[in-house]
Amino acid sequence: MRVLFTTFASVSHLNGLVSMAWALRAAGHEVRVASQPDLADAITAAGLTAVPVGEPLHLEARMREIAAKLAAQGPRAGGPGGGPPDMSEVRPEKLTWESMVKVFGTMTPVVFANASPAATVDDLVGFCRGWRPDLVVWDTFTFAGSVAARACGAAHARMILGLDMLGNMRARFAEAGARRPAGERTDPLRDWLDGHLARHGASFAEDAVVGHWTIDPTPPSLRLPVPLHYVPVRHMPYTGRSSVPRWLHEPPPESGRVCVLGEPSLQRMWGPDATAEGLVSAVAGLGTEVVVVLDAEQQKGLGELPENVRVEDTAPLDALLPTCSAVVHAGGHDALGTAFLHGVPQLIVPEGQWDTVHKARLVQEYGAGLHLPPMERFDPRLLRERVARLLAEPSFAESARRLRGEVLGAPAPTRVVPLLEELTAEHRSPGA
Repeated sequence: MRVLFTTFASVSHLNGLVSMAWALRAAGHEVRVASQPDLADAITAAGLTAVPVGEPLHLEARMREIAAKLAAQGPRAGGPGGGPPDMSEVRPEKLTWESMVKVFGTMTPVVFANASPAATVDDLVGFCRGWRPDLVVWDTFTFAGSVAARACGAAHARMILGLDMLGNMRARFAEAGARRPAGERTDPLRDWLDGHLARHGASFAEDAVVGHWTIDPTPPSLRLPVPLHYVPVRHMPYTGRSSVPRWLHEPPPESGRVCVLGEPSLQRMWGPDATAEGLVSAVAGLGTEVVVVLDAEQQKGLGELPENVRVEDTAPLDALLPTCSAVVHAGGHDALGTAFLHGVPQLIVPEGQWDTVHKARLVQEYGAGLHLPPMERFDPRLLRERVARLLAEPSFAESARRLRGEVLGAPAPTRVVPLLEELTAEHRSPGA
């Protein structure tokens, strides 16, 4: 069969699709990956065939614009940690009809429409009508995928990279809407999708929002209770081209090894006064070897390093984390999933976007790690104290190994392919 993957032009979101795309390709299916032109090089670097659609997204500049627009919307009603309206609220008592209309009314024009501009949607529909995919797999932010699938009659599935925040809020939104008079069911996301679908001769159905099914790499114990069809799959790390450095050829020292990731921003994790030098100084006192991953810009101004600290500008997590006794990160899907896969206790300092706060809380509740709220001022003592607990208390490693068992219990991408073939045959429109 022919399978089209699509995501907006984000390398990290592409990386989350690559293993599933290659599983289908290795099974003999034709695979293409569509995105804005600025992602084409990353797609082809993964050995996959790129389909550029629309105009370049210029994601970093677009993200700055989005952040400014969201901030202008004011505080989200009851959202965890404050901030502009988004989908991170999960408390049922806070998910009122009015609050959810506000969230969809903000996220649709500011986030979803930016990820799938009209030119991207139109080009993708045009490509699908010519190539005729049997299945479209789309990143949960990339609604161009669901529009194109409905326009050409393909089966289609979302692939999520973390907690299903959209599916959760959409389910609560549907429940609340069913209790309202028919004329009072405002739905900003449907209205926006309706416009694209009608322009291409298609009509709205709820699968345009949540797919015919959802491919989900989240361990079962950490999933949100959402009444949708999920296809579980094991997280398989992919972060682009990488090589194992010579220092990783040797086993870690007897004192252990800790990995500290500086992404996405030291200041967003550790406070506006945080510096690379301060972070290195803080972790140097742990009594273990510490590998700190900082990009070239973050490393500027670093002086001589303590003997037990190694600073790298990149590191293959899939090779590094199996040698570590703990990892510190911001809750991104690849760091989190790779730590789950290798059974490594985690200290998560969530940077606050989308699902990171909830993932941090759930990992702590499971016992596989600890979390800290983003700091207003950098507190090196608190950082050392939390990591020291992960190293000293055996329960964290035991729980992390138990969570690893859940991950390994999910089917690898290659084993999911037969089910995707069945679901595609079931949902594809006749004659598509």
